[in-house]
Amino acid sequence: MKNSAAMKLRQVPAGYLVVGIDPHKKKHAAVAITEDLMVRVRFKFTNSGAGFEQALENARAEMIKSSCRGIMFAIETGGHYWRNFAYCLEERGIPFRLISQFTLKRMRDGRDLNRRKNDFRDAEMAAGVFRTGDFTETKLPQGVYAELRSTYSAYFRLVKERSSLINLLKGLLDGLFPEFTQIFKDPCGRTALTVLSVYPSPASISNLNKGIFVAAIRTERQGRLMVKKLKTLHEAASISIGIKPGADGVAMEVTQLVSRYHLIEQQVDRLVKSLILLVDKTNEGKYLLSIPGINYLSAASLLAELGPFSSYKNGKQLVKMAGTNPIEAESGGKRLGKTPMSKKGRPRLRYSAWSAVIPLFRHNPDFRAWAKRLRERPAHANPLNGKEVVGAALNRLLRLVYALVKKQEFYRSPQIILAVN
Repeated sequence: MKNSAAMKLRQVPAGYLVVGIDPHKKKHAAVAITEDLMVRVRFKFTNSGAGFEQALENARAEMIKSSCRGIMFAIETGGHYWRNFAYCLEERGIPFRLISQFTLKRMRDGRDLNRRKNDFRDAEMAAGVFRTGDFTETKLPQGVYAELRSTYSAYFRLVKERSSLINLLKGLLDGLFPEFTQIFKDPCGRTALTVLSVYPSPASISNLNKGIFVAAIRTERQGRLMVKKLKTLHEAASISIGIKPGADGVAMEVTQLVSRYHLIEQQVDRLVKSLILLVDKTNEGKYLLSIPGINYLSAASLLAELGPFSSYKNGKQLVKMAGTNPIEAESGGKRLGKTPMSKKGRPRLRYSAWSAVIPLFRHNPDFRAWAKRLRERPAHANPLNGKEVVGAALNRLLRLVYALVKKQEFYRSPQIILAVN
């Protein structure tokens, strides 16, 4: 059996000086300790190029002074301020490891009953945690994978912003023009958005003749119109129960939201085109796209979070990084009936895998048949319910994509493989 803790401890060479880093926005705190856990020096350096150079000089001077063979850095990953210094170290070929802020907090609370906390204490704890092997072997994304992650992060934020905007628009219409969403189920449809951009309030619609209203919308919207719904909307505007006090201000905000929605749609389209090009540049993209039901966005989201598959040794590591691995809870000989997900990995990777799995049940007959067998197993074989099937499918998909990339094979249906054999 492989001992991951022993493997990590072997990465800490004997006689090395370990420098723990507690990163912050303006100044980082650093504490250097030797192999016997003796604190050698404490210092702070600015979050700048000159500050980074000063930190490296201080570390080298202390390495020589303490007769150490080399330097390794242990960086706490609270927030995002650690990334600049980590990339600086990687460019110079200086070894470093990342320390989870959750692990550091628990170990600090366990060692200090008085719960004392300061920047130097956190840096010292980071170096101490590194010495015990409780660090993360994270490789910083480079090249196309770094571009893919940053582009997908921008896409993910825009999609969330678009969802918030749609919810806000619906909330305003519930007060200003409640009949609108009853006629146009999707207020972000093309005809609906055209109406809201020109005549957002029921008063502005009811003041016009029905024919003039339809003609005005036809002038603004070149293409197919829902004329029947437009006429129904005109009739509903005259008897609307919308709130009249303050309606002009709400109507102005509605038109502004429509303009922002169009802008976000254009930005999303540009990002989607960029993601497609980036997926084609990766070595893994073609193998992921060979799976029926996986599109470019699903492949981009998975690759943005996983990075190059050459960094992994087996498919279990992908499952653990997503936090979809089942965990057990047992105490005093009693075991919890269910085995939920650990959810200790990356939430966005878990969401990306879930977004990719749902279409597989519809467009991939192999996944659909597999899920049906799990649900319809006899009682003694532990049949799974809907959520449990989805959780099992997440792990199956991650193991599948790893196997395809590792073997450099395109997806083939198990039925076809059996027919060939």
